[in-house]
Amino acid sequence: MNPLAGIRVLDFTHAIAGPTCTQMLQQLGAEITKVEPPEKGDDFRHYTEHAGLPGLSVPFASANFGKRSVTLNLKSDAGLAIARKLAAKADIVVENYRPGVIARLGLGYDSLAAENPRLIMLSLSGFGQTGPLRDWGAYDHIAQAVSGMAMMNGTAVAPYKIGIPVVDCFTGYLGVIAVLAALRERDLTGTGKALDVAMLDAAIKLMGAAASLFDYTGTAPTGTGNRGFRLVATSEYYPCADGWIALGANHQHQIAAMLAVFGHGELLDDPRFATHAARVENYDALKAWLTDFLSRESAEDLETRLTAAGVPAAMLRNVGQILRHPHLAGRGFVRQASLPGRENPLAVLGPGFATDPAEALPQVPTLGADTDAVLAELGYDAATITALRAEKAI
Repeated sequence: MNPLAGIRVLDFTHAIAGPTCTQMLQQLGAEITKVEPPEKGDDFRHYTEHAGLPGLSVPFASANFGKRSVTLNLKSDAGLAIARKLAAKADIVVENYRPGVIARLGLGYDSLAAENPRLIMLSLSGFGQTGPLRDWGAYDHIAQAVSGMAMMNGTAVAPYKIGIPVVDCFTGYLGVIAVLAALRERDLTGTGKALDVAMLDAAIKLMGAAASLFDYTGTAPTGTGNRGFRLVATSEYYPCADGWIALGANHQHQIAAMLAVFGHGELLDDPRFATHAARVENYDALKAWLTDFLSRESAEDLETRLTAAGVPAAMLRNVGQILRHPHLAGRGFVRQASLPGRENPLAVLGPGFATDPAEALPQVPTLGADTDAVLAELGYDAATITALRAEKAI
């Protein structure tokens, strides 16, 4: 499935949110030309403290496979001219500089759209292109802090950031949705538009229920640790004899089935635990009982027995355990990409919904690997390309 086949994306992004957006567009069939500064490239290439090869960190690879890399010095007249030629042929431009930077470089939407009225330009930033906070810098944990997410993710004692860049990634996915909607609108009107997607907005979008709860009650929700959304002890994480178990018994029939598996159905006769309201009121007592009981049980055994009884439950796994689980293999979600300098392919993830598998392994681009080919497509001859490289425009 390549619904975006023939769509050209000019990618001025770096780090996580922007590359995540263009990566999804690539997996939908779009051709991505990633523009990077000469010599150093995307800073994310160098995050090798996690894993990877020089200039090809694994975090970079996971968000940039299948793209073409072109090096351009956008502060040089020649480099800027090349970028404008690429934009004139593009359907979509994606950038995640701070607000105002892309326009100062001479690549703002109004300027580019004057030459290419069908152009769609997506700007991703920490706080948006407008508003009092627009000039603040942002990383994922900063967005979590400002949005209230970290306060909700922690406990009454201390806030905690979520351990993955969830806001960065969701910002990228919101960008994809915005682009797809703009493409559909362009089909109807014949013209493109500028799009503004912010990390803060994305974070609050993820917390839609919390925003409505605050508006309705006047009280901001706070963190409840591992306690489930319905605030009952039967929907929480617990340590077991061989690991941890996540329980998800929220409804009466689920709780009855769970206690039956435990061999303690009589607990529903206790007025403290007989109804949902009673279980919320007597949370501490029920949690104490569950903590004691589950500490002697096997998480793996409980997962098997509880899920067979229709009770949502799972032993806690690390990423490696679930990546090697036959469930993911059967769904075709884990795929492979070629990483230059590494003999074996690198595991990467599909788009997150059913698509046809790629016919060939996509490759992670080394810095500037496609510069000459892309310039040749624009009509530059070999001598001109050599001269551009000598003047450090590429």
